[in-house]
Amino acid sequence: MHILVLVPVYNEWPHLLPVLKGLKHYFPHILVVDDGSFDKSFLSHLDTEGFPYLSFPFNLGHWSAIQAGFRYGIAKGFDGVITCDGDGQHLPGEAAKIAPYLEQAYDVVIGRDNERGDFAKKICWKLLNRLSGVKIRDFTSGLRGYSRPAMETLIREPFLNLDYQDLGVLFMAQQQGLNMIEVPVRMQKRVGEKSKVFPSLPSVFRYLLITLTFILVRRL
Repeated sequence: MHILVLVPVYNEWPHLLPVLKGLKHYFPHILVVDDGSFDKSFLSHLDTEGFPYLSFPFNLGHWSAIQAGFRYGIAKGFDGVITCDGDGQHLPGEAAKIAPYLEQAYDVVIGRDNERGDFAKKICWKLLNRLSGVKIRDFTSGLRGYSRPAMETLIREPFLNLDYQDLGVLFMAQQQGLNMIEVPVRMQKRVGEKSKVFPSLPSVFRYLLITLTFILVRRL
């Protein structure tokens, strides 16, 4: 398959470059999507190293950055996309484990690390899994694969007004009949900023409330 690796970033320099160089050992096609980082000087380094990129003038949100990458991938004729965070959490060799499942005609492939997440996060995930009916355990994982049909589906309504590629996306993807699977991978501690989804314990409960409301409204 003709696969593009998509790396959405927001203030991830200078640890981004080692991530990209590691991915280059496994994937010939990589696209960086800068979601409005404060300092744009790192883009010149991407030019020097030969990594193509898209750059937003301001922050639009993680999911919007990924959707921009989907549109790029579709326009360039790629068969699938693998999303990989730029904070060093996702290992390039583990990202390579996603590709065979796309070749097996899965539409959405989620890399799951069983050791990831503290007690509060795991309770949150378990509750939302039960309420949503989505069987994916690690639905906040950013290490994912998307087939071309999935990309074409996920850039349309009702997928345009979400913030993260998490449970809301998976819940509606399941409703759209996309074929999903979760595969075991290893992750390491991020070298970048704190999690943008769960930077603190209050953010876990805020996320729980917002996502629970979203799921309940969609199920009515």
